[in-house]
Amino acid sequence: MAILGKLPPPHRHKGRRRRLRSLAFFPTMLTLANLLCGFAAIHFALRAMYELGGGVPAAAFQAPHSAMLERMLPSFLAVGAGLVILGMVFDCFDGLVARATRSTTNFGGQLDSLADVVTCGVAPATLMVAFITTQLAEESIFPSPISEHALGRATWIAAAIYVAFAAVRLARFNVEHAQADFDYTTFRGLPSPGAASIVVAMILLQEQMSDASRRLIAYALPVVAVAAASLMVSRVPYRRFHRAYLAGKQPFGRLVVALLLIAAFWIWKAPALLVIVLWYGASGPVFWLMRRLREPKRIAPSASADKASRGERQTG
Repeated sequence: MAILGKLPPPHRHKGRRRRLRSLAFFPTMLTLANLLCGFAAIHFALRAMYELGGGVPAAAFQAPHSAMLERMLPSFLAVGAGLVILGMVFDCFDGLVARATRSTTNFGGQLDSLADVVTCGVAPATLMVAFITTQLAEESIFPSPISEHALGRATWIAAAIYVAFAAVRLARFNVEHAQADFDYTTFRGLPSPGAASIVVAMILLQEQMSDASRRLIAYALPVVAVAAASLMVSRVPYRRFHRAYLAGKQPFGRLVVALLLIAAFWIWKAPALLVIVLWYGASGPVFWLMRRLREPKRIAPSASADKASRGERQTG
């Protein structure tokens, strides 16, 4: 009886288990919020084209009903791009909450990928099509698979490639994540939020540019989207951002760089965001190429040592 008396009351375990179960729906709600942000971004992309197809001038509407938000997100395209970024924030926290509440499930992983297909795949591609449509409408260039203009067809194909490759990237991640030897320290291929960040950062940047610069971005964006899509389905390794730059002990110089980036983002939000996401997108190929260039130098000494040993054997 004395031994049994030392055991904690069973109702404490049941109460804790009940609390964890009550918190288990939070990750699912965050994932659904990510999905709805993507859906809302598609809606605002269509609102940006009302003047062209629906006979309703888009300029007649105020984007957000707030003066502060109107300054930050002055157009429907900017609102859509901001919603994609907000969806990425929800996507970041749903996994953290699931691990904190010990409620990670296969269902949650599948739902997360489905939400990312919309928020990081379909929504950025739709925003790109809407932006190019509004910028090149005066030249009768409309992105469409049946467009009379070659650039219109090429733009739509670029958006379709981006959507398809994002879906392939997420499906491949689900399959590899289920394997026992899955590497939790790196990504194989550019993550879909990273590719989506590049597209929406260029859309946010054009809000601050002149008309001529906007046209240049409209011509360059399909090429950038195809490049980002190709990196998504590639095998180029990318370091996980939070593991590489936030977790554990970091050098003092990295802290200084982080503070400078935060200050630059506070002053020049859209340009700083574009520089950061472009740097991350290029970091994978750059570091992969640097490793490939270093490999022959590592192999060369071992090869020369083998030749020397063979010469000694022959002379012996």
